[in-house]
Amino acid sequence: MKIEKSNKPKSALNMFFSGVLALTLANVLVKSVGLILKIVLNTVVGSAGAGYYSSAYEIYAFLYVIATSGLPVAISISISKRRAQGKLKEAKKIFNIALLMFLVIGTVFAVLMIVFSSQIAAFISAPETAVCIVAIAPTILFICLSSSLRGYFQGYQLMTPTGISQLLEALGKAGIGFLFAFWAKKQGYAPHIVAAYTVLGVTFGVFIGMVFLFVRKIFFKEKNFYEIDALQNESPPEKSSKIFGELIKIAIPITLSSCVLSLTVIIDTLMVQTRLLASGLSEDLVRIFYGDYTTLVISVINLPTIFIYPISNALVPYITSAVSKNNHESAKNMRALTLRVINIISVPCALTLGVFSRGILGLMMFTEGSVNRAAPWLSLGASAVIFLGVISATNAFLNTSGKQRYPIISMIAGAAVKILSNYFLVGTIGIMGAPLSTVLCYLTAATLNIFFTVKHVGKLPNIKKIFGMPLLCGVTSVGLSALVYMLLDMILPYKIATFFALLCIVFIYLFMIIRTKTVTESELLMLPYGTKIVKILKRLRFFTKKC
Repeated sequence: MKIEKSNKPKSALNMFFSGVLALTLANVLVKSVGLILKIVLNTVVGSAGAGYYSSAYEIYAFLYVIATSGLPVAISISISKRRAQGKLKEAKKIFNIALLMFLVIGTVFAVLMIVFSSQIAAFISAPETAVCIVAIAPTILFICLSSSLRGYFQGYQLMTPTGISQLLEALGKAGIGFLFAFWAKKQGYAPHIVAAYTVLGVTFGVFIGMVFLFVRKIFFKEKNFYEIDALQNESPPEKSSKIFGELIKIAIPITLSSCVLSLTVIIDTLMVQTRLLASGLSEDLVRIFYGDYTTLVISVINLPTIFIYPISNALVPYITSAVSKNNHESAKNMRALTLRVINIISVPCALTLGVFSRGILGLMMFTEGSVNRAAPWLSLGASAVIFLGVISATNAFLNTSGKQRYPIISMIAGAAVKILSNYFLVGTIGIMGAPLSTVLCYLTAATLNIFFTVKHVGKLPNIKKIFGMPLLCGVTSVGLSALVYMLLDMILPYKIATFFALLCIVFIYLFMIIRTKTVTESELLMLPYGTKIVKILKRLRFFTKKC
């Protein structure tokens, strides 16, 4: 018995890190494919065509967040709680109710996008985007159904089905999107029509991912994730109305907070173009600036989130299960570890994007003109990565502590700052004001989230270790690598010099966080393949002999 008890925490922790790894690998591939698609689109139809694509995609993304951000988390939390209590029948009932809800929500939003496509396109001052909105509308229904299944699997701390479905979506989006884009371009269609054909790849990709999840659900055996004794003593499941109310109570605050965050992108879509037009720029130049800003700057700023969001997503069922078992100390320790890991990732990413913006964009094979325009914008907006990481972690802390309403306040405040700063900054200093307003928005939301977390969840542990050490290691590694870049830039093309400088950042930063014990050997051993990772690092002399 004692052996079993000592193994359970380790098993749960291994499941957590395995889930993080599965989602991270999937997100890396998904974001890579998505970025490649945008690069190809930028090359095939130019910045203006990319602007049409981005405008339609951001409208879809906003409705997607409204439809799917809260309920999957609610499903995950509710099922995690039932797993801890051994209530298999009730967990199944939760999924069935959620699936019906998603079916209705997805159908309604898909129809609304199609019926009001022209009005939506006119609202964002891009009438040609209407055909793109129609092409992407069915995706809302498919992604809603997929989200119900993802929330279900995540409630069992299984992240692999989610990761595989996301990968299938991305491959479908890229493969079919590429074919349609090249075919439409060859036919001589206008840029907005080519963009619409490319958007169809998104629809087909999401459909493929949805089919995979349904097939996976058919062969899934829930009983393997419960204790047999608990199953034998299970009471009758709660009434459907009570389960529905529980899901809504959890989902609505999370949806609203996520909706406001996504609203900042819509604010950009509407205000940036409108304010630039009002400043006297031509419509063609505005489309080019906005296309470069959304395709290069926003896409690249969002890249580090492929490593951040999986941590927060995997954290939700873990903490919910721990709290349901009254294991509050375990939940507290996991919050501290999560925030530290997120900062270890986000801080060096932000510093690297800020210092090496031109080189990074150049390595991504964007056109030289777009790179030169967008590099200063990316440098200004890079610090938003840090605040996004803090928001992601603290949202998870508040949501799993029953304080779902507080992220709403943070996001509303952030959106208000975004609107005001967009109006004044873009109107005053042009497109440079857009990334600055994004930073101010996320800074506001992150600050309020930290305040609410400290007040309602618990004090933040060891600020030096969580924030200070990643910053010290990040500044050191990026600073030394900048010197390496300056030396190499004298004899090599800037892209090659950037590549070697980025390698130096990775090596120096990894060396620093281990030598300063920002990450310990015992923590590395908790990772999947942790033993092999530690052996390799010891051979490279990353650890001191005392370690």
